[in-house]
Amino acid sequence: MHQPISRSLTKKARELFRRGEPIPEGYLRPEILESWQRSQSYGLEFDKADKRLISKEALAERIQERRELYNTATLVMERLYDFTAGSGCLTTLSDEEGYVLFAMGDEGIMEIARKNSFVEGCNRNERRLGTNGIGTPLVTNQPIQVFAEEHYYELHYNWVCSGAPILGTSGKPIGVFCVTALFDKVSFHTLGLAAAAADSITQQIAMKKAYDSITRIQQHTKTIVECVPTGILLCNSDLTVIMTNSRATGLLMLPETQIVGKKLHEPLGKESFSADSLPSILDGKHITIERNNVSHKFFFTLNISSTGDYVITFLKSDSLPKSEPRVIGSEAYFRFEDIVGQVPAMQNAVSLARIAADNDSTVLVTGESGTGKELFAQAIHNAGRRRHGPFVALNCAALPKSLIESELFGFESGTFTGARREGNAGKFELANGGTIFLDEIGDMSLDVQASLLRVLQSREVTRLGSSRATKIDVRIIAATNRNLLDAIEDSVFRTDLFYRLNVFSIHIPPLRDRASDIRLLADYFLRKYASLTARMVNGFTEEAYRAMEAHPWPGNIRELENVIERAIYVTTTPFIGLDSLLLRNVSPRMSARLRVMHPEPGPTASKADAALAAAFRSGESSEAVKKALQLTNGNMRRSAELLDVSLRTLYRRIAEMGLSPAALRRFAEE
Repeated sequence: MHQPISRSLTKKARELFRRGEPIPEGYLRPEILESWQRSQSYGLEFDKADKRLISKEALAERIQERRELYNTATLVMERLYDFTAGSGCLTTLSDEEGYVLFAMGDEGIMEIARKNSFVEGCNRNERRLGTNGIGTPLVTNQPIQVFAEEHYYELHYNWVCSGAPILGTSGKPIGVFCVTALFDKVSFHTLGLAAAAADSITQQIAMKKAYDSITRIQQHTKTIVECVPTGILLCNSDLTVIMTNSRATGLLMLPETQIVGKKLHEPLGKESFSADSLPSILDGKHITIERNNVSHKFFFTLNISSTGDYVITFLKSDSLPKSEPRVIGSEAYFRFEDIVGQVPAMQNAVSLARIAADNDSTVLVTGESGTGKELFAQAIHNAGRRRHGPFVALNCAALPKSLIESELFGFESGTFTGARREGNAGKFELANGGTIFLDEIGDMSLDVQASLLRVLQSREVTRLGSSRATKIDVRIIAATNRNLLDAIEDSVFRTDLFYRLNVFSIHIPPLRDRASDIRLLADYFLRKYASLTARMVNGFTEEAYRAMEAHPWPGNIRELENVIERAIYVTTTPFIGLDSLLLRNVSPRMSARLRVMHPEPGPTASKADAALAAAFRSGESSEAVKKALQLTNGNMRRSAELLDVSLRTLYRRIAEMGLSPAALRRFAEE
């Protein structure tokens, strides 16, 4: 803020400006000169101005659209007037376009302002009136006091305007608070008053927005909590209940006032217990609660949030599936927001997965081990209409053939030696209404594949030892790290099952094809594991980044995560260096396998592709197929790519040529 320059110097500066001559230093404040130059560039004249008013209806509409600004500012202005009444000042509120929304002051100054069309509904934008205390702050985003002849429009020479911008949450002006008076009725300190008032309005609007945001979050949280089909008790670190849902009040038969604000043991009717003993008392336990001399049995589960609060969920024990009391604690944790990756192949996979989430089609997720196939499956489940249902996962390669059928389909009592007396529901029954994730589907035995195919076709499941079929409503997501078409060729996977599963296929690229994602993933895992320790690890050295980007990562993201977790614990410096990264050498056999699965493109490969494709089309199919199989080490999918045909076309041509699997293997080995 600058003290005003004498009116005589300002008048001289104006004359020089009119004639287009240089203005000596000290004749005019720089910010005023800049505003004059802008005003001149707008094509404005000193003695002409656009003083049209908008209609009362248009003014009312503007006020309604800026209701938050209007209500907050007018309240401040009315309080301020209690102290400025009789001072001969006019206070105004303008919006971000310079329209005056509200004006108040002593009757004398109000009458003068009316004669000058300085009333509600006028526009004081710099583009319309030139330099003034409302339009100029909207341009500069700074408070300013415009004295007499500093105004661009000549009829304003007897005014002094002190204006300050009111800022929105983005930091841009959403309005201007201005104090205007005749030249002999105002002091330099009036600008401080205007700036303080504008700042007060800015702060109050920001506080209201923050409060409204918190209120919305609380409302959303309450809505989410109310949608959960179990009772919920949210407790802070000293086990005081701070939130519940209507399901909990109904189950406990207590009003909310007798639950919220109480220690956890009180609504449960138990003796006081400590937070340390909470897991052993509640987690996975059946608790009996007495109400009106009647015993009610509930099953409780416990989770601890990242903020240290306790989330207790419970429901009546008799509403649990007898075979799986912990099913209410089973859930899919990952969402699309947890998937890190910017390379096009990864973005395409995420886009396809989002489409899959919008329907109930069977999904087949392919990709090498460690690429994150279950992460995708959980994200699809959590984004779909079944997100409130169970998510049940089964690794088909982790169970022996003798057990996988009983795990998938369940069994009746006495079906086999050691079977539970009450029988057992299979994964399909437990997943009813939700999603079942069948990982490593390519390792399932042929006889189990036949049973699975019947389930997919009929949408009903029959327990082992039973003749009664149970209808199920389950969304199926399967995953494999095998090439199922090669497995079909080797007669270890059913063709009909493949086409039942391959309705909506999603391929997740290996980490070695995502070099530009390595830094993003490394930083993500660093934040994840560093937050769990007291170690101050801030990042990676450039050498470490480059080494990770060059590594082939045969274990993919799982390997990268393990490497970074270990590095955080062993590093002795704030930045993880190459010496802390355990990057194991890849064996020659593994290197060869990686090269075959993902050959690097080059000029020779490009020419070979074109030549093979031409040979295949020209009738030399046998030689072209033989050469393609040699180049790809027998990989049918890659061979089809080299020949520029679909996999189905390649298989059909091989069948037409009468080539046996043994012959194809000989081609690949030659």
